[in-house]
Amino acid sequence: MKMKTITHHYVRMEQMNHHGSLYSGVLTDWMTEAAFFGAVQVLGRRDNMVMCAVQDFRFIAPAELGSVICFQYELVKTGRTSLTIAVNAHNMLNPEVPYAACEVVFVNTDENGKSAPHGISM
Repeated sequence: MKMKTITHHYVRMEQMNHHGSLYSGVLTDWMTEAAFFGAVQVLGRRDNMVMCAVQDFRFIAPAELGSVICFQYELVKTGRTSLTIAVNAHNMLNPEVPYAACEVVFVNTDENGKSAPHGISM
């Protein structure tokens, strides 16, 4: 599967840190949100799915005020009940400027919250 654009965010003044760049907590939130959107797209639904891990989170470059950040996802691994979604964030106007990357693991659950097969394969 090739990276697909899933969402964008605009960096606003209230999201800045004391260094004059995007606060890392905001970017972390946006990255996990983008991973969730990707998992929803892969599964074709939003119910009965929980995030269980964020792996290899890397902040690569600071995002400045006014930047438009593009988030892309890719399904990189499937287990019987889990999906691993890779997420990259980069400057929308200059894709050569990466901001962050991570992998997020989701587990499919049944109506009782127990892990259950999702039926997705790569």
